[in-house]
Amino acid sequence: DAAAVDAAAVDAVDAAAVDAAAAATTVDDDNNMVDDEVMQVRTMDIPLWLSTLEVTKHLVGHGKGKTLEAEYESTVVITGKGSGTKDPNAPGFDLPHLHVTMSGTDVRQLGRLRRAIEDSLIDYIIEDTPEQEDSADSANPPPSLGRLLYGLGLSAANASPKTKDRAPDRSVLARSHFPVYLHTKRETIKQSDGDNNNNNGRNLITKKVWMNVLELPRDSETKEYHGRFLASRSFMNYYRNHFHCRVDIYGVWGDGGKEHLMCDPYVLITSEEKANVDKCIQYVEHRIRDHEEKFEVSRAGGRRVLRGEKAES
Repeated sequence: DAAAVDAAAVDAVDAAAVDAAAAATTVDDDNNMVDDEVMQVRTMDIPLWLSTLEVTKHLVGHGKGKTLEAEYESTVVITGKGSGTKDPNAPGFDLPHLHVTMSGTDVRQLGRLRRAIEDSLIDYIIEDTPEQEDSADSANPPPSLGRLLYGLGLSAANASPKTKDRAPDRSVLARSHFPVYLHTKRETIKQSDGDNNNNNGRNLITKKVWMNVLELPRDSETKEYHGRFLASRSFMNYYRNHFHCRVDIYGVWGDGGKEHLMCDPYVLITSEEKANVDKCIQYVEHRIRDHEEKFEVSRAGGRRVLRGEKAES
């Protein structure tokens, strides 16, 4: 069975990586005397909706893990649900999502490794999304991309010891989802940057925006998600002109409203300024609440707790 062989191969890669990471992080005075460099550890949490064995194989299977470790002089360990890891002592083993642990002595290499893994996840989303037949729509990012980028931005911020605000649904600085060619033509832009000997390509590649997401309400009987009411022309103009935000609603268009979405339907709010996103979030949240009361629909995660409010018991 080819699938069983692939799964076994990933397990073997993960098991070896876990052993290597454990050996590298074990406190050994003799080894420390040989090498004065301090082992650094960085982590990344992959969203629950992407935490599958298929994604693990995409990231480190078929020799990819060893290639990453050699290129960035680091070790990579993937644990949690969907990793295939069998070692109960591995960090993150009991997590309900994929958890990546990166270890090495050069923090710059660890940063590059994080970016490489992020790029690989972005590529997975793009490759798994059917191309749009309409040339105008083909310029739009895959509907799941914004949710992934928000999750990666949140994970990166949580991994930093300097982060003070650790609210799970806060606005974060993340890589922009738009325009999509920043991701589909990543290597072309890098090459162009090198040929022109300027920083334009690098600036495009690292373009970041402030970002947040909101869950959309769902009808418990029809299972239909409601979100089109947020996309009227007057609303879209208000988001743009009053809050200076871009607002995208995903999962309520196309056949069945799914649009090849890999995650649950959501609202994505982005802007150059954090304050803009925070204000727009409050406005959109109240519009959703009004709609929920009017049409008797609700969100699985409940209402978003806004500033000054207390969480519902």
